[in-house]
Amino acid sequence: MGRGKRYETSGKLNYQKVIAVILALAVIIMFIFIIKNIFKEQKKISKDYDYFTLYAENKWGVINQDGEEVIQPSYQEMIVIPNKEKAVFICTYNVNEEAGTYQTKAINNKNEEILTGYDQIEALVNIDKNENVWYEENVLRVKKENKYGLIDLNGKELLPIEYDEITVLAGIENSLIIKKDGREGLVNDNGSIIIEPKYTEIKNLGDTYKEGYITITGINTRAYTGAYPGDGLDDKVETLRILAFNKTSRICESNTFYYGDVLGGNTLRHPINKGEYDFVFLANEPHNTIVKAVLDNITDYDALKSISYPAEFFDSERVIPMIAENNSIKVLADGNLEVNGVASTKLTVGLRRLAARVDVVLKSKVDFGDASSSEFEGITFSNIPDRVPLVYGLPSDWLPSSWAYADPVLPYGGTAITRNVERKLTLADNADCFKIDPTLLTTEDKNNDLVWAVKVKKVILPSSFFSSKSDETNAINFTVNLIDKYSPSCKLKILSDPDYTLPANAKLDLTGIIREPLEVNIQPSPWIDDGDDWEISGVRVLNVSHIQAKMTDMNGVRISFWSNMPVVKVLGTVKKEGEANERATNTVFNCLAVDDNNPDPYRFFYDSASGSGYMDLLVDGTNTTGFGTHDRTENMSGTYTLTLSAAEDTNGKNALQRKIKVTVTQEGLRFVHNPTANQHGLFNAAFFKHNQKGERIITGQHRLDQTWSVSVPVAYQNWLVVSATPSFDPNIGTESPGDAEHYPVTLNPYRGEDGTSISGLTGRIYFRIGVKENADFVPTKESDPKFGYINLSYYPGWRTTMKIYIRQGEAGAYIYAPGDAIPRTVWGAWNGGTDITTHVREDMRLLSTNARRGAAKFSALNLTSERLAGNTNPDYENVNVKGARFVDFPSQAGAFFQWAVDLKGTTSGMTDYYRRAFNPSKSYLVSGFPWGYGEFPIMWDGDVSANIPAYKEQFEVCPPGYRRPTDGYTDKISYNGYYDYLPDEGTTGTATNYKDQIEYSELRVSLFNVPFAGNAASSADYATAFTTPFGGTGNTGPGTYPYGANKDMLARKQLKGTTYTFYSDGFFDRRPIKEASNGNYGVSLGNSNVAYQGVLYFNPDSGTNASVFFPSAGRLNNTSGALESRGSTGYYWSASVGPPYMRSELQNPPYDRRIRYGAWSLESAYNSHNFRLSYQGFAQSIRCVKE
Repeated sequence: MGRGKRYETSGKLNYQKVIAVILALAVIIMFIFIIKNIFKEQKKISKDYDYFTLYAENKWGVINQDGEEVIQPSYQEMIVIPNKEKAVFICTYNVNEEAGTYQTKAINNKNEEILTGYDQIEALVNIDKNENVWYEENVLRVKKENKYGLIDLNGKELLPIEYDEITVLAGIENSLIIKKDGREGLVNDNGSIIIEPKYTEIKNLGDTYKEGYITITGINTRAYTGAYPGDGLDDKVETLRILAFNKTSRICESNTFYYGDVLGGNTLRHPINKGEYDFVFLANEPHNTIVKAVLDNITDYDALKSISYPAEFFDSERVIPMIAENNSIKVLADGNLEVNGVASTKLTVGLRRLAARVDVVLKSKVDFGDASSSEFEGITFSNIPDRVPLVYGLPSDWLPSSWAYADPVLPYGGTAITRNVERKLTLADNADCFKIDPTLLTTEDKNNDLVWAVKVKKVILPSSFFSSKSDETNAINFTVNLIDKYSPSCKLKILSDPDYTLPANAKLDLTGIIREPLEVNIQPSPWIDDGDDWEISGVRVLNVSHIQAKMTDMNGVRISFWSNMPVVKVLGTVKKEGEANERATNTVFNCLAVDDNNPDPYRFFYDSASGSGYMDLLVDGTNTTGFGTHDRTENMSGTYTLTLSAAEDTNGKNALQRKIKVTVTQEGLRFVHNPTANQHGLFNAAFFKHNQKGERIITGQHRLDQTWSVSVPVAYQNWLVVSATPSFDPNIGTESPGDAEHYPVTLNPYRGEDGTSISGLTGRIYFRIGVKENADFVPTKESDPKFGYINLSYYPGWRTTMKIYIRQGEAGAYIYAPGDAIPRTVWGAWNGGTDITTHVREDMRLLSTNARRGAAKFSALNLTSERLAGNTNPDYENVNVKGARFVDFPSQAGAFFQWAVDLKGTTSGMTDYYRRAFNPSKSYLVSGFPWGYGEFPIMWDGDVSANIPAYKEQFEVCPPGYRRPTDGYTDKISYNGYYDYLPDEGTTGTATNYKDQIEYSELRVSLFNVPFAGNAASSADYATAFTTPFGGTGNTGPGTYPYGANKDMLARKQLKGTTYTFYSDGFFDRRPIKEASNGNYGVSLGNSNVAYQGVLYFNPDSGTNASVFFPSAGRLNNTSGALESRGSTGYYWSASVGPPYMRSELQNPPYDRRIRYGAWSLESAYNSHNFRLSYQGFAQSIRCVKE
């Protein structure tokens, strides 16, 4: 009791002492706080810095606030510092300007790479309405396997890497746009989702106007009225970037890019805040992602000194990049300006081309002949610089009373210039550039015995400048190429001055006498419009947009032309390089020239009233056979020259001709559209995800003398659209095609296309199917799919019509529903139109009195894993329970999975193989596959009485909402027909028939018009059906599966409601088709995204026209791991297990067909549809059904 003291209520407190103690404590606490902050500030001063970029000797580095070099200048590209208080610096390296590729990494203040493990890491740049630029300070965008996510500057994941794109919301801090499956949402810089990605577009609708503006004139004064894109006109302006630099700070305060109709007028109104600026104008900048990124991120005037354009963007077939500079421009209110102190309302811009033009006239005492027989081959310019710096176009104003310019004064500090570019022009390849014309010879020339002359027009070259103008090692070499003769050459030098440069905007008239040495006189002249350079002299005109074109066998090239002649046509033959004889035009290019089969060629149009026309080049081909297992066309790769002719009448009076050279690349195979050739080579169906509407290609070779047509039934015209206009994706038909969603199906009004039908074509079948933009019948990925079809009428030897089945939507759907009747008649053959009922025993199929009790909704897509769906092509990846994902396209094989691994097994390390997703393109994965382990008891739902665990608890990989389909029961053995042997027809013997069990088989009743019983495995063969089960060689019969009358196997081939096909799903139809194995085909072979031909299961009777595609992915063998049957057969697991087959006659050494424990699987192939009991060690595909 004496341990404490209690104050009585009557006691008194000494307040003065308490207050004193409190004050003393307060002083002590304050002192501690001050000391702590002093140390904190000292610590901060000693260790925390602000960081800034450093630019020295043409390289980029980093300094701190004390001016100390943290990262020595060693990077070609500017280093980005998202947060100046954080030692996280983003560097760009391995820049390939031509390919448009680059790499990035993050480093710290010790030049150590940090935040690794990503394919790309970048800071996010933003810009507001006043053109203020900043970086999001606390977040970085990372990319891996073509998906994007967010991390903070410490590497913490803020947003998973699962988005198709992440960008800033322009002008708004701390707001980022995420894009997924074509929809946009919004997150903040902590990765918190503000708006789920469900909208078509999110943008800032803030004030887009500035307090001032300027009116610009002079931009479009050089434009050539009526010009077509790509015809090489010198003065065309297609794009314009306006850069405004603060006059005092030199900071870029405005960077705006214009293109399209806004440049079509005489003036351009450009909004900008009031102030004094130096303006730089960039016209026709290259279409190059690296160049665009650099131009988009110009921060100050000095940045111009390191920018250059690649030489490839300077030639006669492109618009020419230009530059102009207007300094000391004061922007006042209401559009008023002061230009060099003079009030004005308009700013006149004089663009200077960054190219040089050379017009050549060559003369000779030797008559080299005309264009068809000339010994004169052409000319070559070499030692051309590989890039042109922007600063070489400044100053942009002519010198007084001259067409010349002052030399550049700004130093160039970008990528080093090399002189390795060559331009060769020949009569054969560049006919439009040459004109052999004796009238070019003057009287003096003739007196000097000159008898031959040629003019070479509009040669556009990259400009070439160097300070030591007399250094002839930098001179551009000019060579005259003569066939079988010495080719004289010289170095370009302006007059007698020792000047070997080729200044920007220079136009040189080169006159040469062909002899050795080559005598040339070069005269600079004003570069202005010269109509004779662009049109043939006289009244006849034929201008074309391209004289050279490149294409694949799967895309089209549109060539526009203009003429004042009444008749324009493509001549009837083309010439292929390397062939002596010419080919008929329509055997090379589809429906292009007039012939007996094409009085009005579909892919050619000319309106003589307006003078405008076009032609769509699309490769055709012949019905050549003998190139492989199935009917294929020849490979059409090569260079072809066709002739466009303009004349006064159809007989070619006073014809004016243009030669057009077309280079065709065919990387894959093409097939004759023949439904009886095992149906290989047909595109019988198309697929769209719920949010996809872009083009799907249907193609196949067809007779040149027969028409084909397409029609959309009225019931589907509200959502489907068709067009014969070819795809203009330049990369379709290669291993890297463009996204189909970027190429919507647009109609051809010149041919009266309305989207519902196509007619009037012969030769190659080629058309596109799309979903209408305003159709929104399948709003989400979980919505019920929409089904339909279109009709294709064609002539494979007889006139016939086939349905091309269309599906939009990836969610699970019934093909045959529970209420769909089972027909009495069994149909088969290539079109499902042959009655094969007598070939199928009634005791081996369901009858009309049976029901589809097990009908289920099948997914449209196979399963794979995240890594296998990416681009790294791993051998395998283990997934979690219900942790697999769907492939991106139905034709893709996806991953292979074993049915299960023994849950009760004692083999060490077997858990490593649980739910392993195997690469569908790799064979003999010894390190990744548990080969040849023994059979073991299995049951999907488990069997307590037999002490068998529920295997679905460990081996269900279908994602949430889906599960593995059944072939009968999942909690007991499914016999699915006769057991334990197949008795002869008309007898029963001792076998028991369990065929009614298949009413509960989701695979059999959901996919087949008439569901069949039986087991096609060799272990079910029996002597009463086949007297020699192994055929003496190990070959076996069909087990207890239907085999048809006289054992002709007809009951399992080409059944009604099935077709073997290529699938037009936006993946398969865009890539080159190649042979996966003998007579079996796929695309994107050799990697985990491989896709194959396969079986389309469809319902033609119920009115739904529902369809689903199963690719023939093959499988991995259970004992060797060998990749089997790729491209010919798809093997799909069920969740059901079957009975043992252990009879002694199944042993015939070295063969042993016995099986104790097996799981049912579907074999889906072009010539058979089987269900068989398989060893659980096989790795096969899985197609899920909806829960």
